[in-house]
Amino acid sequence: MEKEFSSLNESTDEPTKKMLQSLVDKKRKFDKYKKKCLYCQLFTFGTVLAFMGYFYFCILKQSNSDISAMISLFLQQSFHLFFVMSIIAGYATALYFKKKEEKAEKEFHALRCEVIRKSPELWPKPYYWKKREQVFLMMKKKFGINLFYESK
Repeated sequence: MEKEFSSLNESTDEPTKKMLQSLVDKKRKFDKYKKKCLYCQLFTFGTVLAFMGYFYFCILKQSNSDISAMISLFLQQSFHLFFVMSIIAGYATALYFKKKEEKAEKEFHALRCEVIRKSPELWPKPYYWKKREQVFLMMKKKFGINLFYESK
């Protein structure tokens, strides 16, 4: 459990702390998949740019825009297949991580909305209700999780 949650002694009970910890874990999982997806997209984009430059300077210019010569030059080296397979693998991996990212975002957003909706139950007394704002501010400042509004 995060050390920030242990400092919430009287204002927050144990189930609420566990719920907040779960929220932080889901946020980290979402951020991890978001980062992986971005890296795969950047890799794919860079590979496509490199391949397009290579194709233009090494194949298109040598073949003088003759399609049969272009195809023949392209198929002569197995290195070209490596380029194409790298692009396909990068794109497929980016799609995989994008799906994982969307699923993690949906889970994170659902739990975040649940905490917001249940906050009257989690902090029932007026004294605790005033402490709730401190908890929400800490969550926003330390973990980047906005618990004041349900909208993203």
